[in-house]
Amino acid sequence: MHDEQRLARTDNRVDVENESNRITMELYFIVVVGLIVAAAFISASSYEFVSARTPIVIMVPLMILIGVQFVRAKKASRSVDVRSVLSTVTKGDNKTFNRAVGFIGWMVLLLALIVVAGHYVGIAALMFILLKFVSKEEMFFSLALSAGVTLVIFMLFELGFDVELHRGAIFKIWAGDAGL
Repeated sequence: MHDEQRLARTDNRVDVENESNRITMELYFIVVVGLIVAAAFISASSYEFVSARTPIVIMVPLMILIGVQFVRAKKASRSVDVRSVLSTVTKGDNKTFNRAVGFIGWMVLLLALIVVAGHYVGIAALMFILLKFVSKEEMFFSLALSAGVTLVIFMLFELGFDVELHRGAIFKIWAGDAGL
């Protein structure tokens, strides 16, 4: 009987911790996305009106949705201990948060690679890094899969859709377009 009660208390504590983690991560995500959208909105407001219409039409409802979701998450956070989750986050002890930050780091690396070297080089380089060094795959498999996926993306966009993806700052400099 005592074992069942102890197990029930442990399960309840795990459920409360999971809910606290979920709500804290949701608040964090909403704030990060909100800041990115706000920065994009401010940037779009400097465009000519013809160019700014589409981003503004997309971002205004998005900012409203982010605001509504923030209010909902804030109300939900009243029932859980967000401060204890934030204290484990600042100590680096929250595995969920650490994974989320790691994922964001990989995406920032991908963005940096795309800006500097272009979509194709960025995608191929990040895939190779993830396959070879994170997943510890064989060299041949890492190279073949990275090259194959990049080739499929090239054929799909350049040949299939006739869409030229970003070539990168290095390509623009070599092409003589230093205006980046």
